Amino acid sequence: MSTEQWASRPLKEFIRSLAVSVAEGQEELDRRTMRVQRELERAAESGELDVQMDASWLRFSEVEADLQIAVSIEGEEIRDDSGTVRGYRPKLGATPVNPRSRSQFDIDAEMTSEVTVRMVPVPPERRQS
Repeated sequence: MSTEQWASRPLKEFIRSLAVSVAEGQEELDRRTMRVQRELERAAESGELDVQMDASWLRFSEVEADLQIAVSIEGEEIRDDSGTVRGYRPKLGATPVNPRSRSQFDIDAEMTSEVTVRMVPVPPERRQS
């Protein structure tokens, strides 16, 4: 895969990557809190702590990312069963804009777009028994 193909990815991949990064960060926070909670419980059982304490649970309350990207649209062929092209499905691509990509791919800064992605946690639905 060429550098240009690698740098220019479907927009959904950028958003998916951001979401996965947030989820992995949350998992690390949760693991840390569970580890601290176990340490606090052991310290209370051994008498090192005079009182029971609970570890603080940290949550990403909201994540917002502002991306400056160069947007491209390509047509993905739609073929029928016989292999005849019947149309094209638009496929939105995005290239991150930074000093390196501006010079390497000759991206005009005035032709870029800003995309804001906002992720907010939603509490799970309660299952009814």
